[in-house]
Amino acid sequence: MTSAVGQNLCSPGGGLSCFACCPPIRPAGYDHADHRPSLRRLFSEARQDYLAGRPPRPMQGFVCAGLGFLDAQGRQVGCLYHPARHGGQDLRLATGYQPKCARESCPQARAFARLPPLARQALVDLCAGLDAFTFSSQRQNPLLRLLALGPEVAAAALGLPLAGRGELAAWPWLAEAPPAWGWLLGRLLGREGPGLLRQAGLAAQLAQVAEALARQTGPAPPLASGRPLAAMCDEWEARFWRLASGRARASQDDLERWRGLPALPGGGGS
Repeated sequence: MTSAVGQNLCSPGGGLSCFACCPPIRPAGYDHADHRPSLRRLFSEARQDYLAGRPPRPMQGFVCAGLGFLDAQGRQVGCLYHPARHGGQDLRLATGYQPKCARESCPQARAFARLPPLARQALVDLCAGLDAFTFSSQRQNPLLRLLALGPEVAAAALGLPLAGRGELAAWPWLAEAPPAWGWLLGRLLGREGPGLLRQAGLAAQLAQVAEALARQTGPAPPLASGRPLAAMCDEWEARFWRLASGRARASQDDLERWRGLPALPGGGGS
């Protein structure tokens, strides 16, 4: 099992594996879980080719030939050529995707990495028994939807404590709230506590505040100016302000003004 110190969302231990980002070229909304029967066949063939020393086959649909079953039972899916499986040697050039794969990351994995070890393990324990298709599916695995909102929201959910994965799946707002609202939800949680996550109508409450903030940021200038938001704040806050303001860049004065807006929890009017 992966140690708590080295846990990552791709291979967190407990027999779990995530391959949602593989291969790094997929249409929007694509979910491997929708194609389970055909993918199981392809993953079995990829494993057989790899064990036999045959070179990877050409790309088939949205599947890389380096992606296959990591175990004989067909529960874990991952990159057969990943450096983590070969003592640090990166064999992914054989698939043709190594440069893209090496850059690939997702907000959920970054949020997971920012949680303390005990919190990471608690989230992994909630997913015990899931196969790779279900664990990798944002539609079927509520943990991925939770992590998309950022580490602060995930940590608050663990502070309730949770009554299993089914409770996460039963929260309507988790399917309704866009990930960009995660930073705003974190601000509300700081004021109202983790019990807020169980309140009915949370998505509507977030929408109301987000809409008010979008109005208060003011119109975007005709030409982009300032610095990238991602260079001035963490990625979850930057994602929220990009959505609210319609800008990817802003001045430091803009950002400080937004942070003090009356509609923002903890802002000028709170």
